[in-house]
Amino acid sequence: MDIKITGVHHIMISVGDLETSKHFYGSILGLVEKEIPPGIEGERVWYHLGPLQLHVNVHPKYRDGFDHFAITVENGMYDEYIKRVRETGYEKISETNTFVDGMTRTYIDDPFGNSIEIIDGQMGD
Repeated sequence: MDIKITGVHHIMISVGDLETSKHFYGSILGLVEKEIPPGIEGERVWYHLGPLQLHVNVHPKYRDGFDHFAITVENGMYDEYIKRVRETGYEKISETNTFVDGMTRTYIDDPFGNSIEIIDGQMGD
């Protein structure tokens, strides 16, 4: 096939409560809400996530899982970002570790079991 995938447009996760999600993704992680286009219904909030979008949708049958998505932090700001997240008092955060690939990672679970991997590094090929 000659048609190539050009990238990821958005990530969608399911959660159990909109206000809890907005507090976590907006207040703790610091993501900025994105306006949802007219005609899209349901309990949801969308966020800017660098060049991508994060769609957080309330679903009555959400389930805790082991899936995750990874985000990178601005060059030179990783330690400051992790410190800010820890200072919110949110407790579902791992220790920071450097893996064999040389990248530093911290994992944080949202209140619904979705895991976010926070990487000290930039997107690459």
